[in-house]
Amino acid sequence: MSVIREVPFFLASSPISLFSVSENGEKVERRRARRPRWHVIALGAALMLSSLRGWPQEAPPGGPTVTLAIKVSLPDRTVFYIPVVGDGEISGVVPLPKGRFAGIRITPRIRADSVRIEASALETANKNLSEATCDEIRSWNTEDAGSYDGKENESLLLSGLDRLGLPVFQVKIVRAAGPPPGGFHHPYAHFLAFCGCAYPKPRSITDPDGSSASGVAGMMSYPDAGKCVQISGCGHCCRTAVPVLVQPAAMTPDQVNTAGWDKGWTNLLNDAEQTFTPLRKTLVAVEVELVVGNAGPAADQLTLKVLDPTGRTVAEVTESVQTVDCDHVMFVFPSGGVKVTPGETYRLKLSGGATFGWKYTVGGYEKGSATLNGNPLLPKERSSYLFRTFGAK
Repeated sequence: MSVIREVPFFLASSPISLFSVSENGEKVERRRARRPRWHVIALGAALMLSSLRGWPQEAPPGGPTVTLAIKVSLPDRTVFYIPVVGDGEISGVVPLPKGRFAGIRITPRIRADSVRIEASALETANKNLSEATCDEIRSWNTEDAGSYDGKENESLLLSGLDRLGLPVFQVKIVRAAGPPPGGFHHPYAHFLAFCGCAYPKPRSITDPDGSSASGVAGMMSYPDAGKCVQISGCGHCCRTAVPVLVQPAAMTPDQVNTAGWDKGWTNLLNDAEQTFTPLRKTLVAVEVELVVGNAGPAADQLTLKVLDPTGRTVAEVTESVQTVDCDHVMFVFPSGGVKVTPGETYRLKLSGGATFGWKYTVGGYEKGSATLNGNPLLPKERSSYLFRTFGAK
């Protein structure tokens, strides 16, 4: 298993407390070490207190904006803390001891000032969770357990897990916070983008390298890109190989097709286009809703183009999209977005292979329409693809 890079710490000849005493008086102690080493960080009860309360800190220049996190309450009252980083850059996997599912994957995605939490059950694969990379886990077959939207301080029940015969978790959306004063700050990762596990009572644990510790109130880790790291007591924290940096402070939903989907879709081998009329001066990102239309590879390269009123391409982004994670796909334009003229008609053109289909609905979005190969998608009815644009002033 690939263990994250973390702080090497020097221990005294007798056990010492890594952090200050908690409210219940418990201390965190580590046994004597023979040499400095890299390890998963054992957090003192000072950090954990009650349900991973942290300390606000400023984000490093140029790093991803991390403002929110989720706290997942597990059946044994352990709390799994997962930061909301971009469009699902970090996810948590709670392993299951037996049955046809290997674990429950929980992926939070930033959506302007709210969070979308997607839950799915991972079917058992040939490789154990502890041995798999983030991208390998993303390619495993899953069963959807629903998407849930909420804002800071809201609590949600992942009720879709019940129909799969799995325990239902409660999730609370909280303000992201960093390690306590004197706590470890990752040398290259955003120090708010860590996963954590808070135990209901201090316990003894064994690190992945075989060393042990007692009186531990919780754990924290910063997974490397493309890696998953095991956090004792909670599960696995995984980070995508290619970070998707979504800056929520600069993104505001602009044009949205709010109509419900009625199973209609069209493949992306043809020229599938959607017209829209922006209200904001900068187009920052576009989200499209897809479905797996044909069996094939586990991923496909999709390209989204933005065409201005004259038909000129003003922006273009290509993403590798996984079949297991295609319901909502975000295309973020570099350099802060592309300038557009409010009130003018623009076109979104989505292309790719035969794997995916772009969902559409009859009627729907009223400031534009769907076309296929230059003609109305439906010959007798107006239709629109399911999409959402994000803008900035």
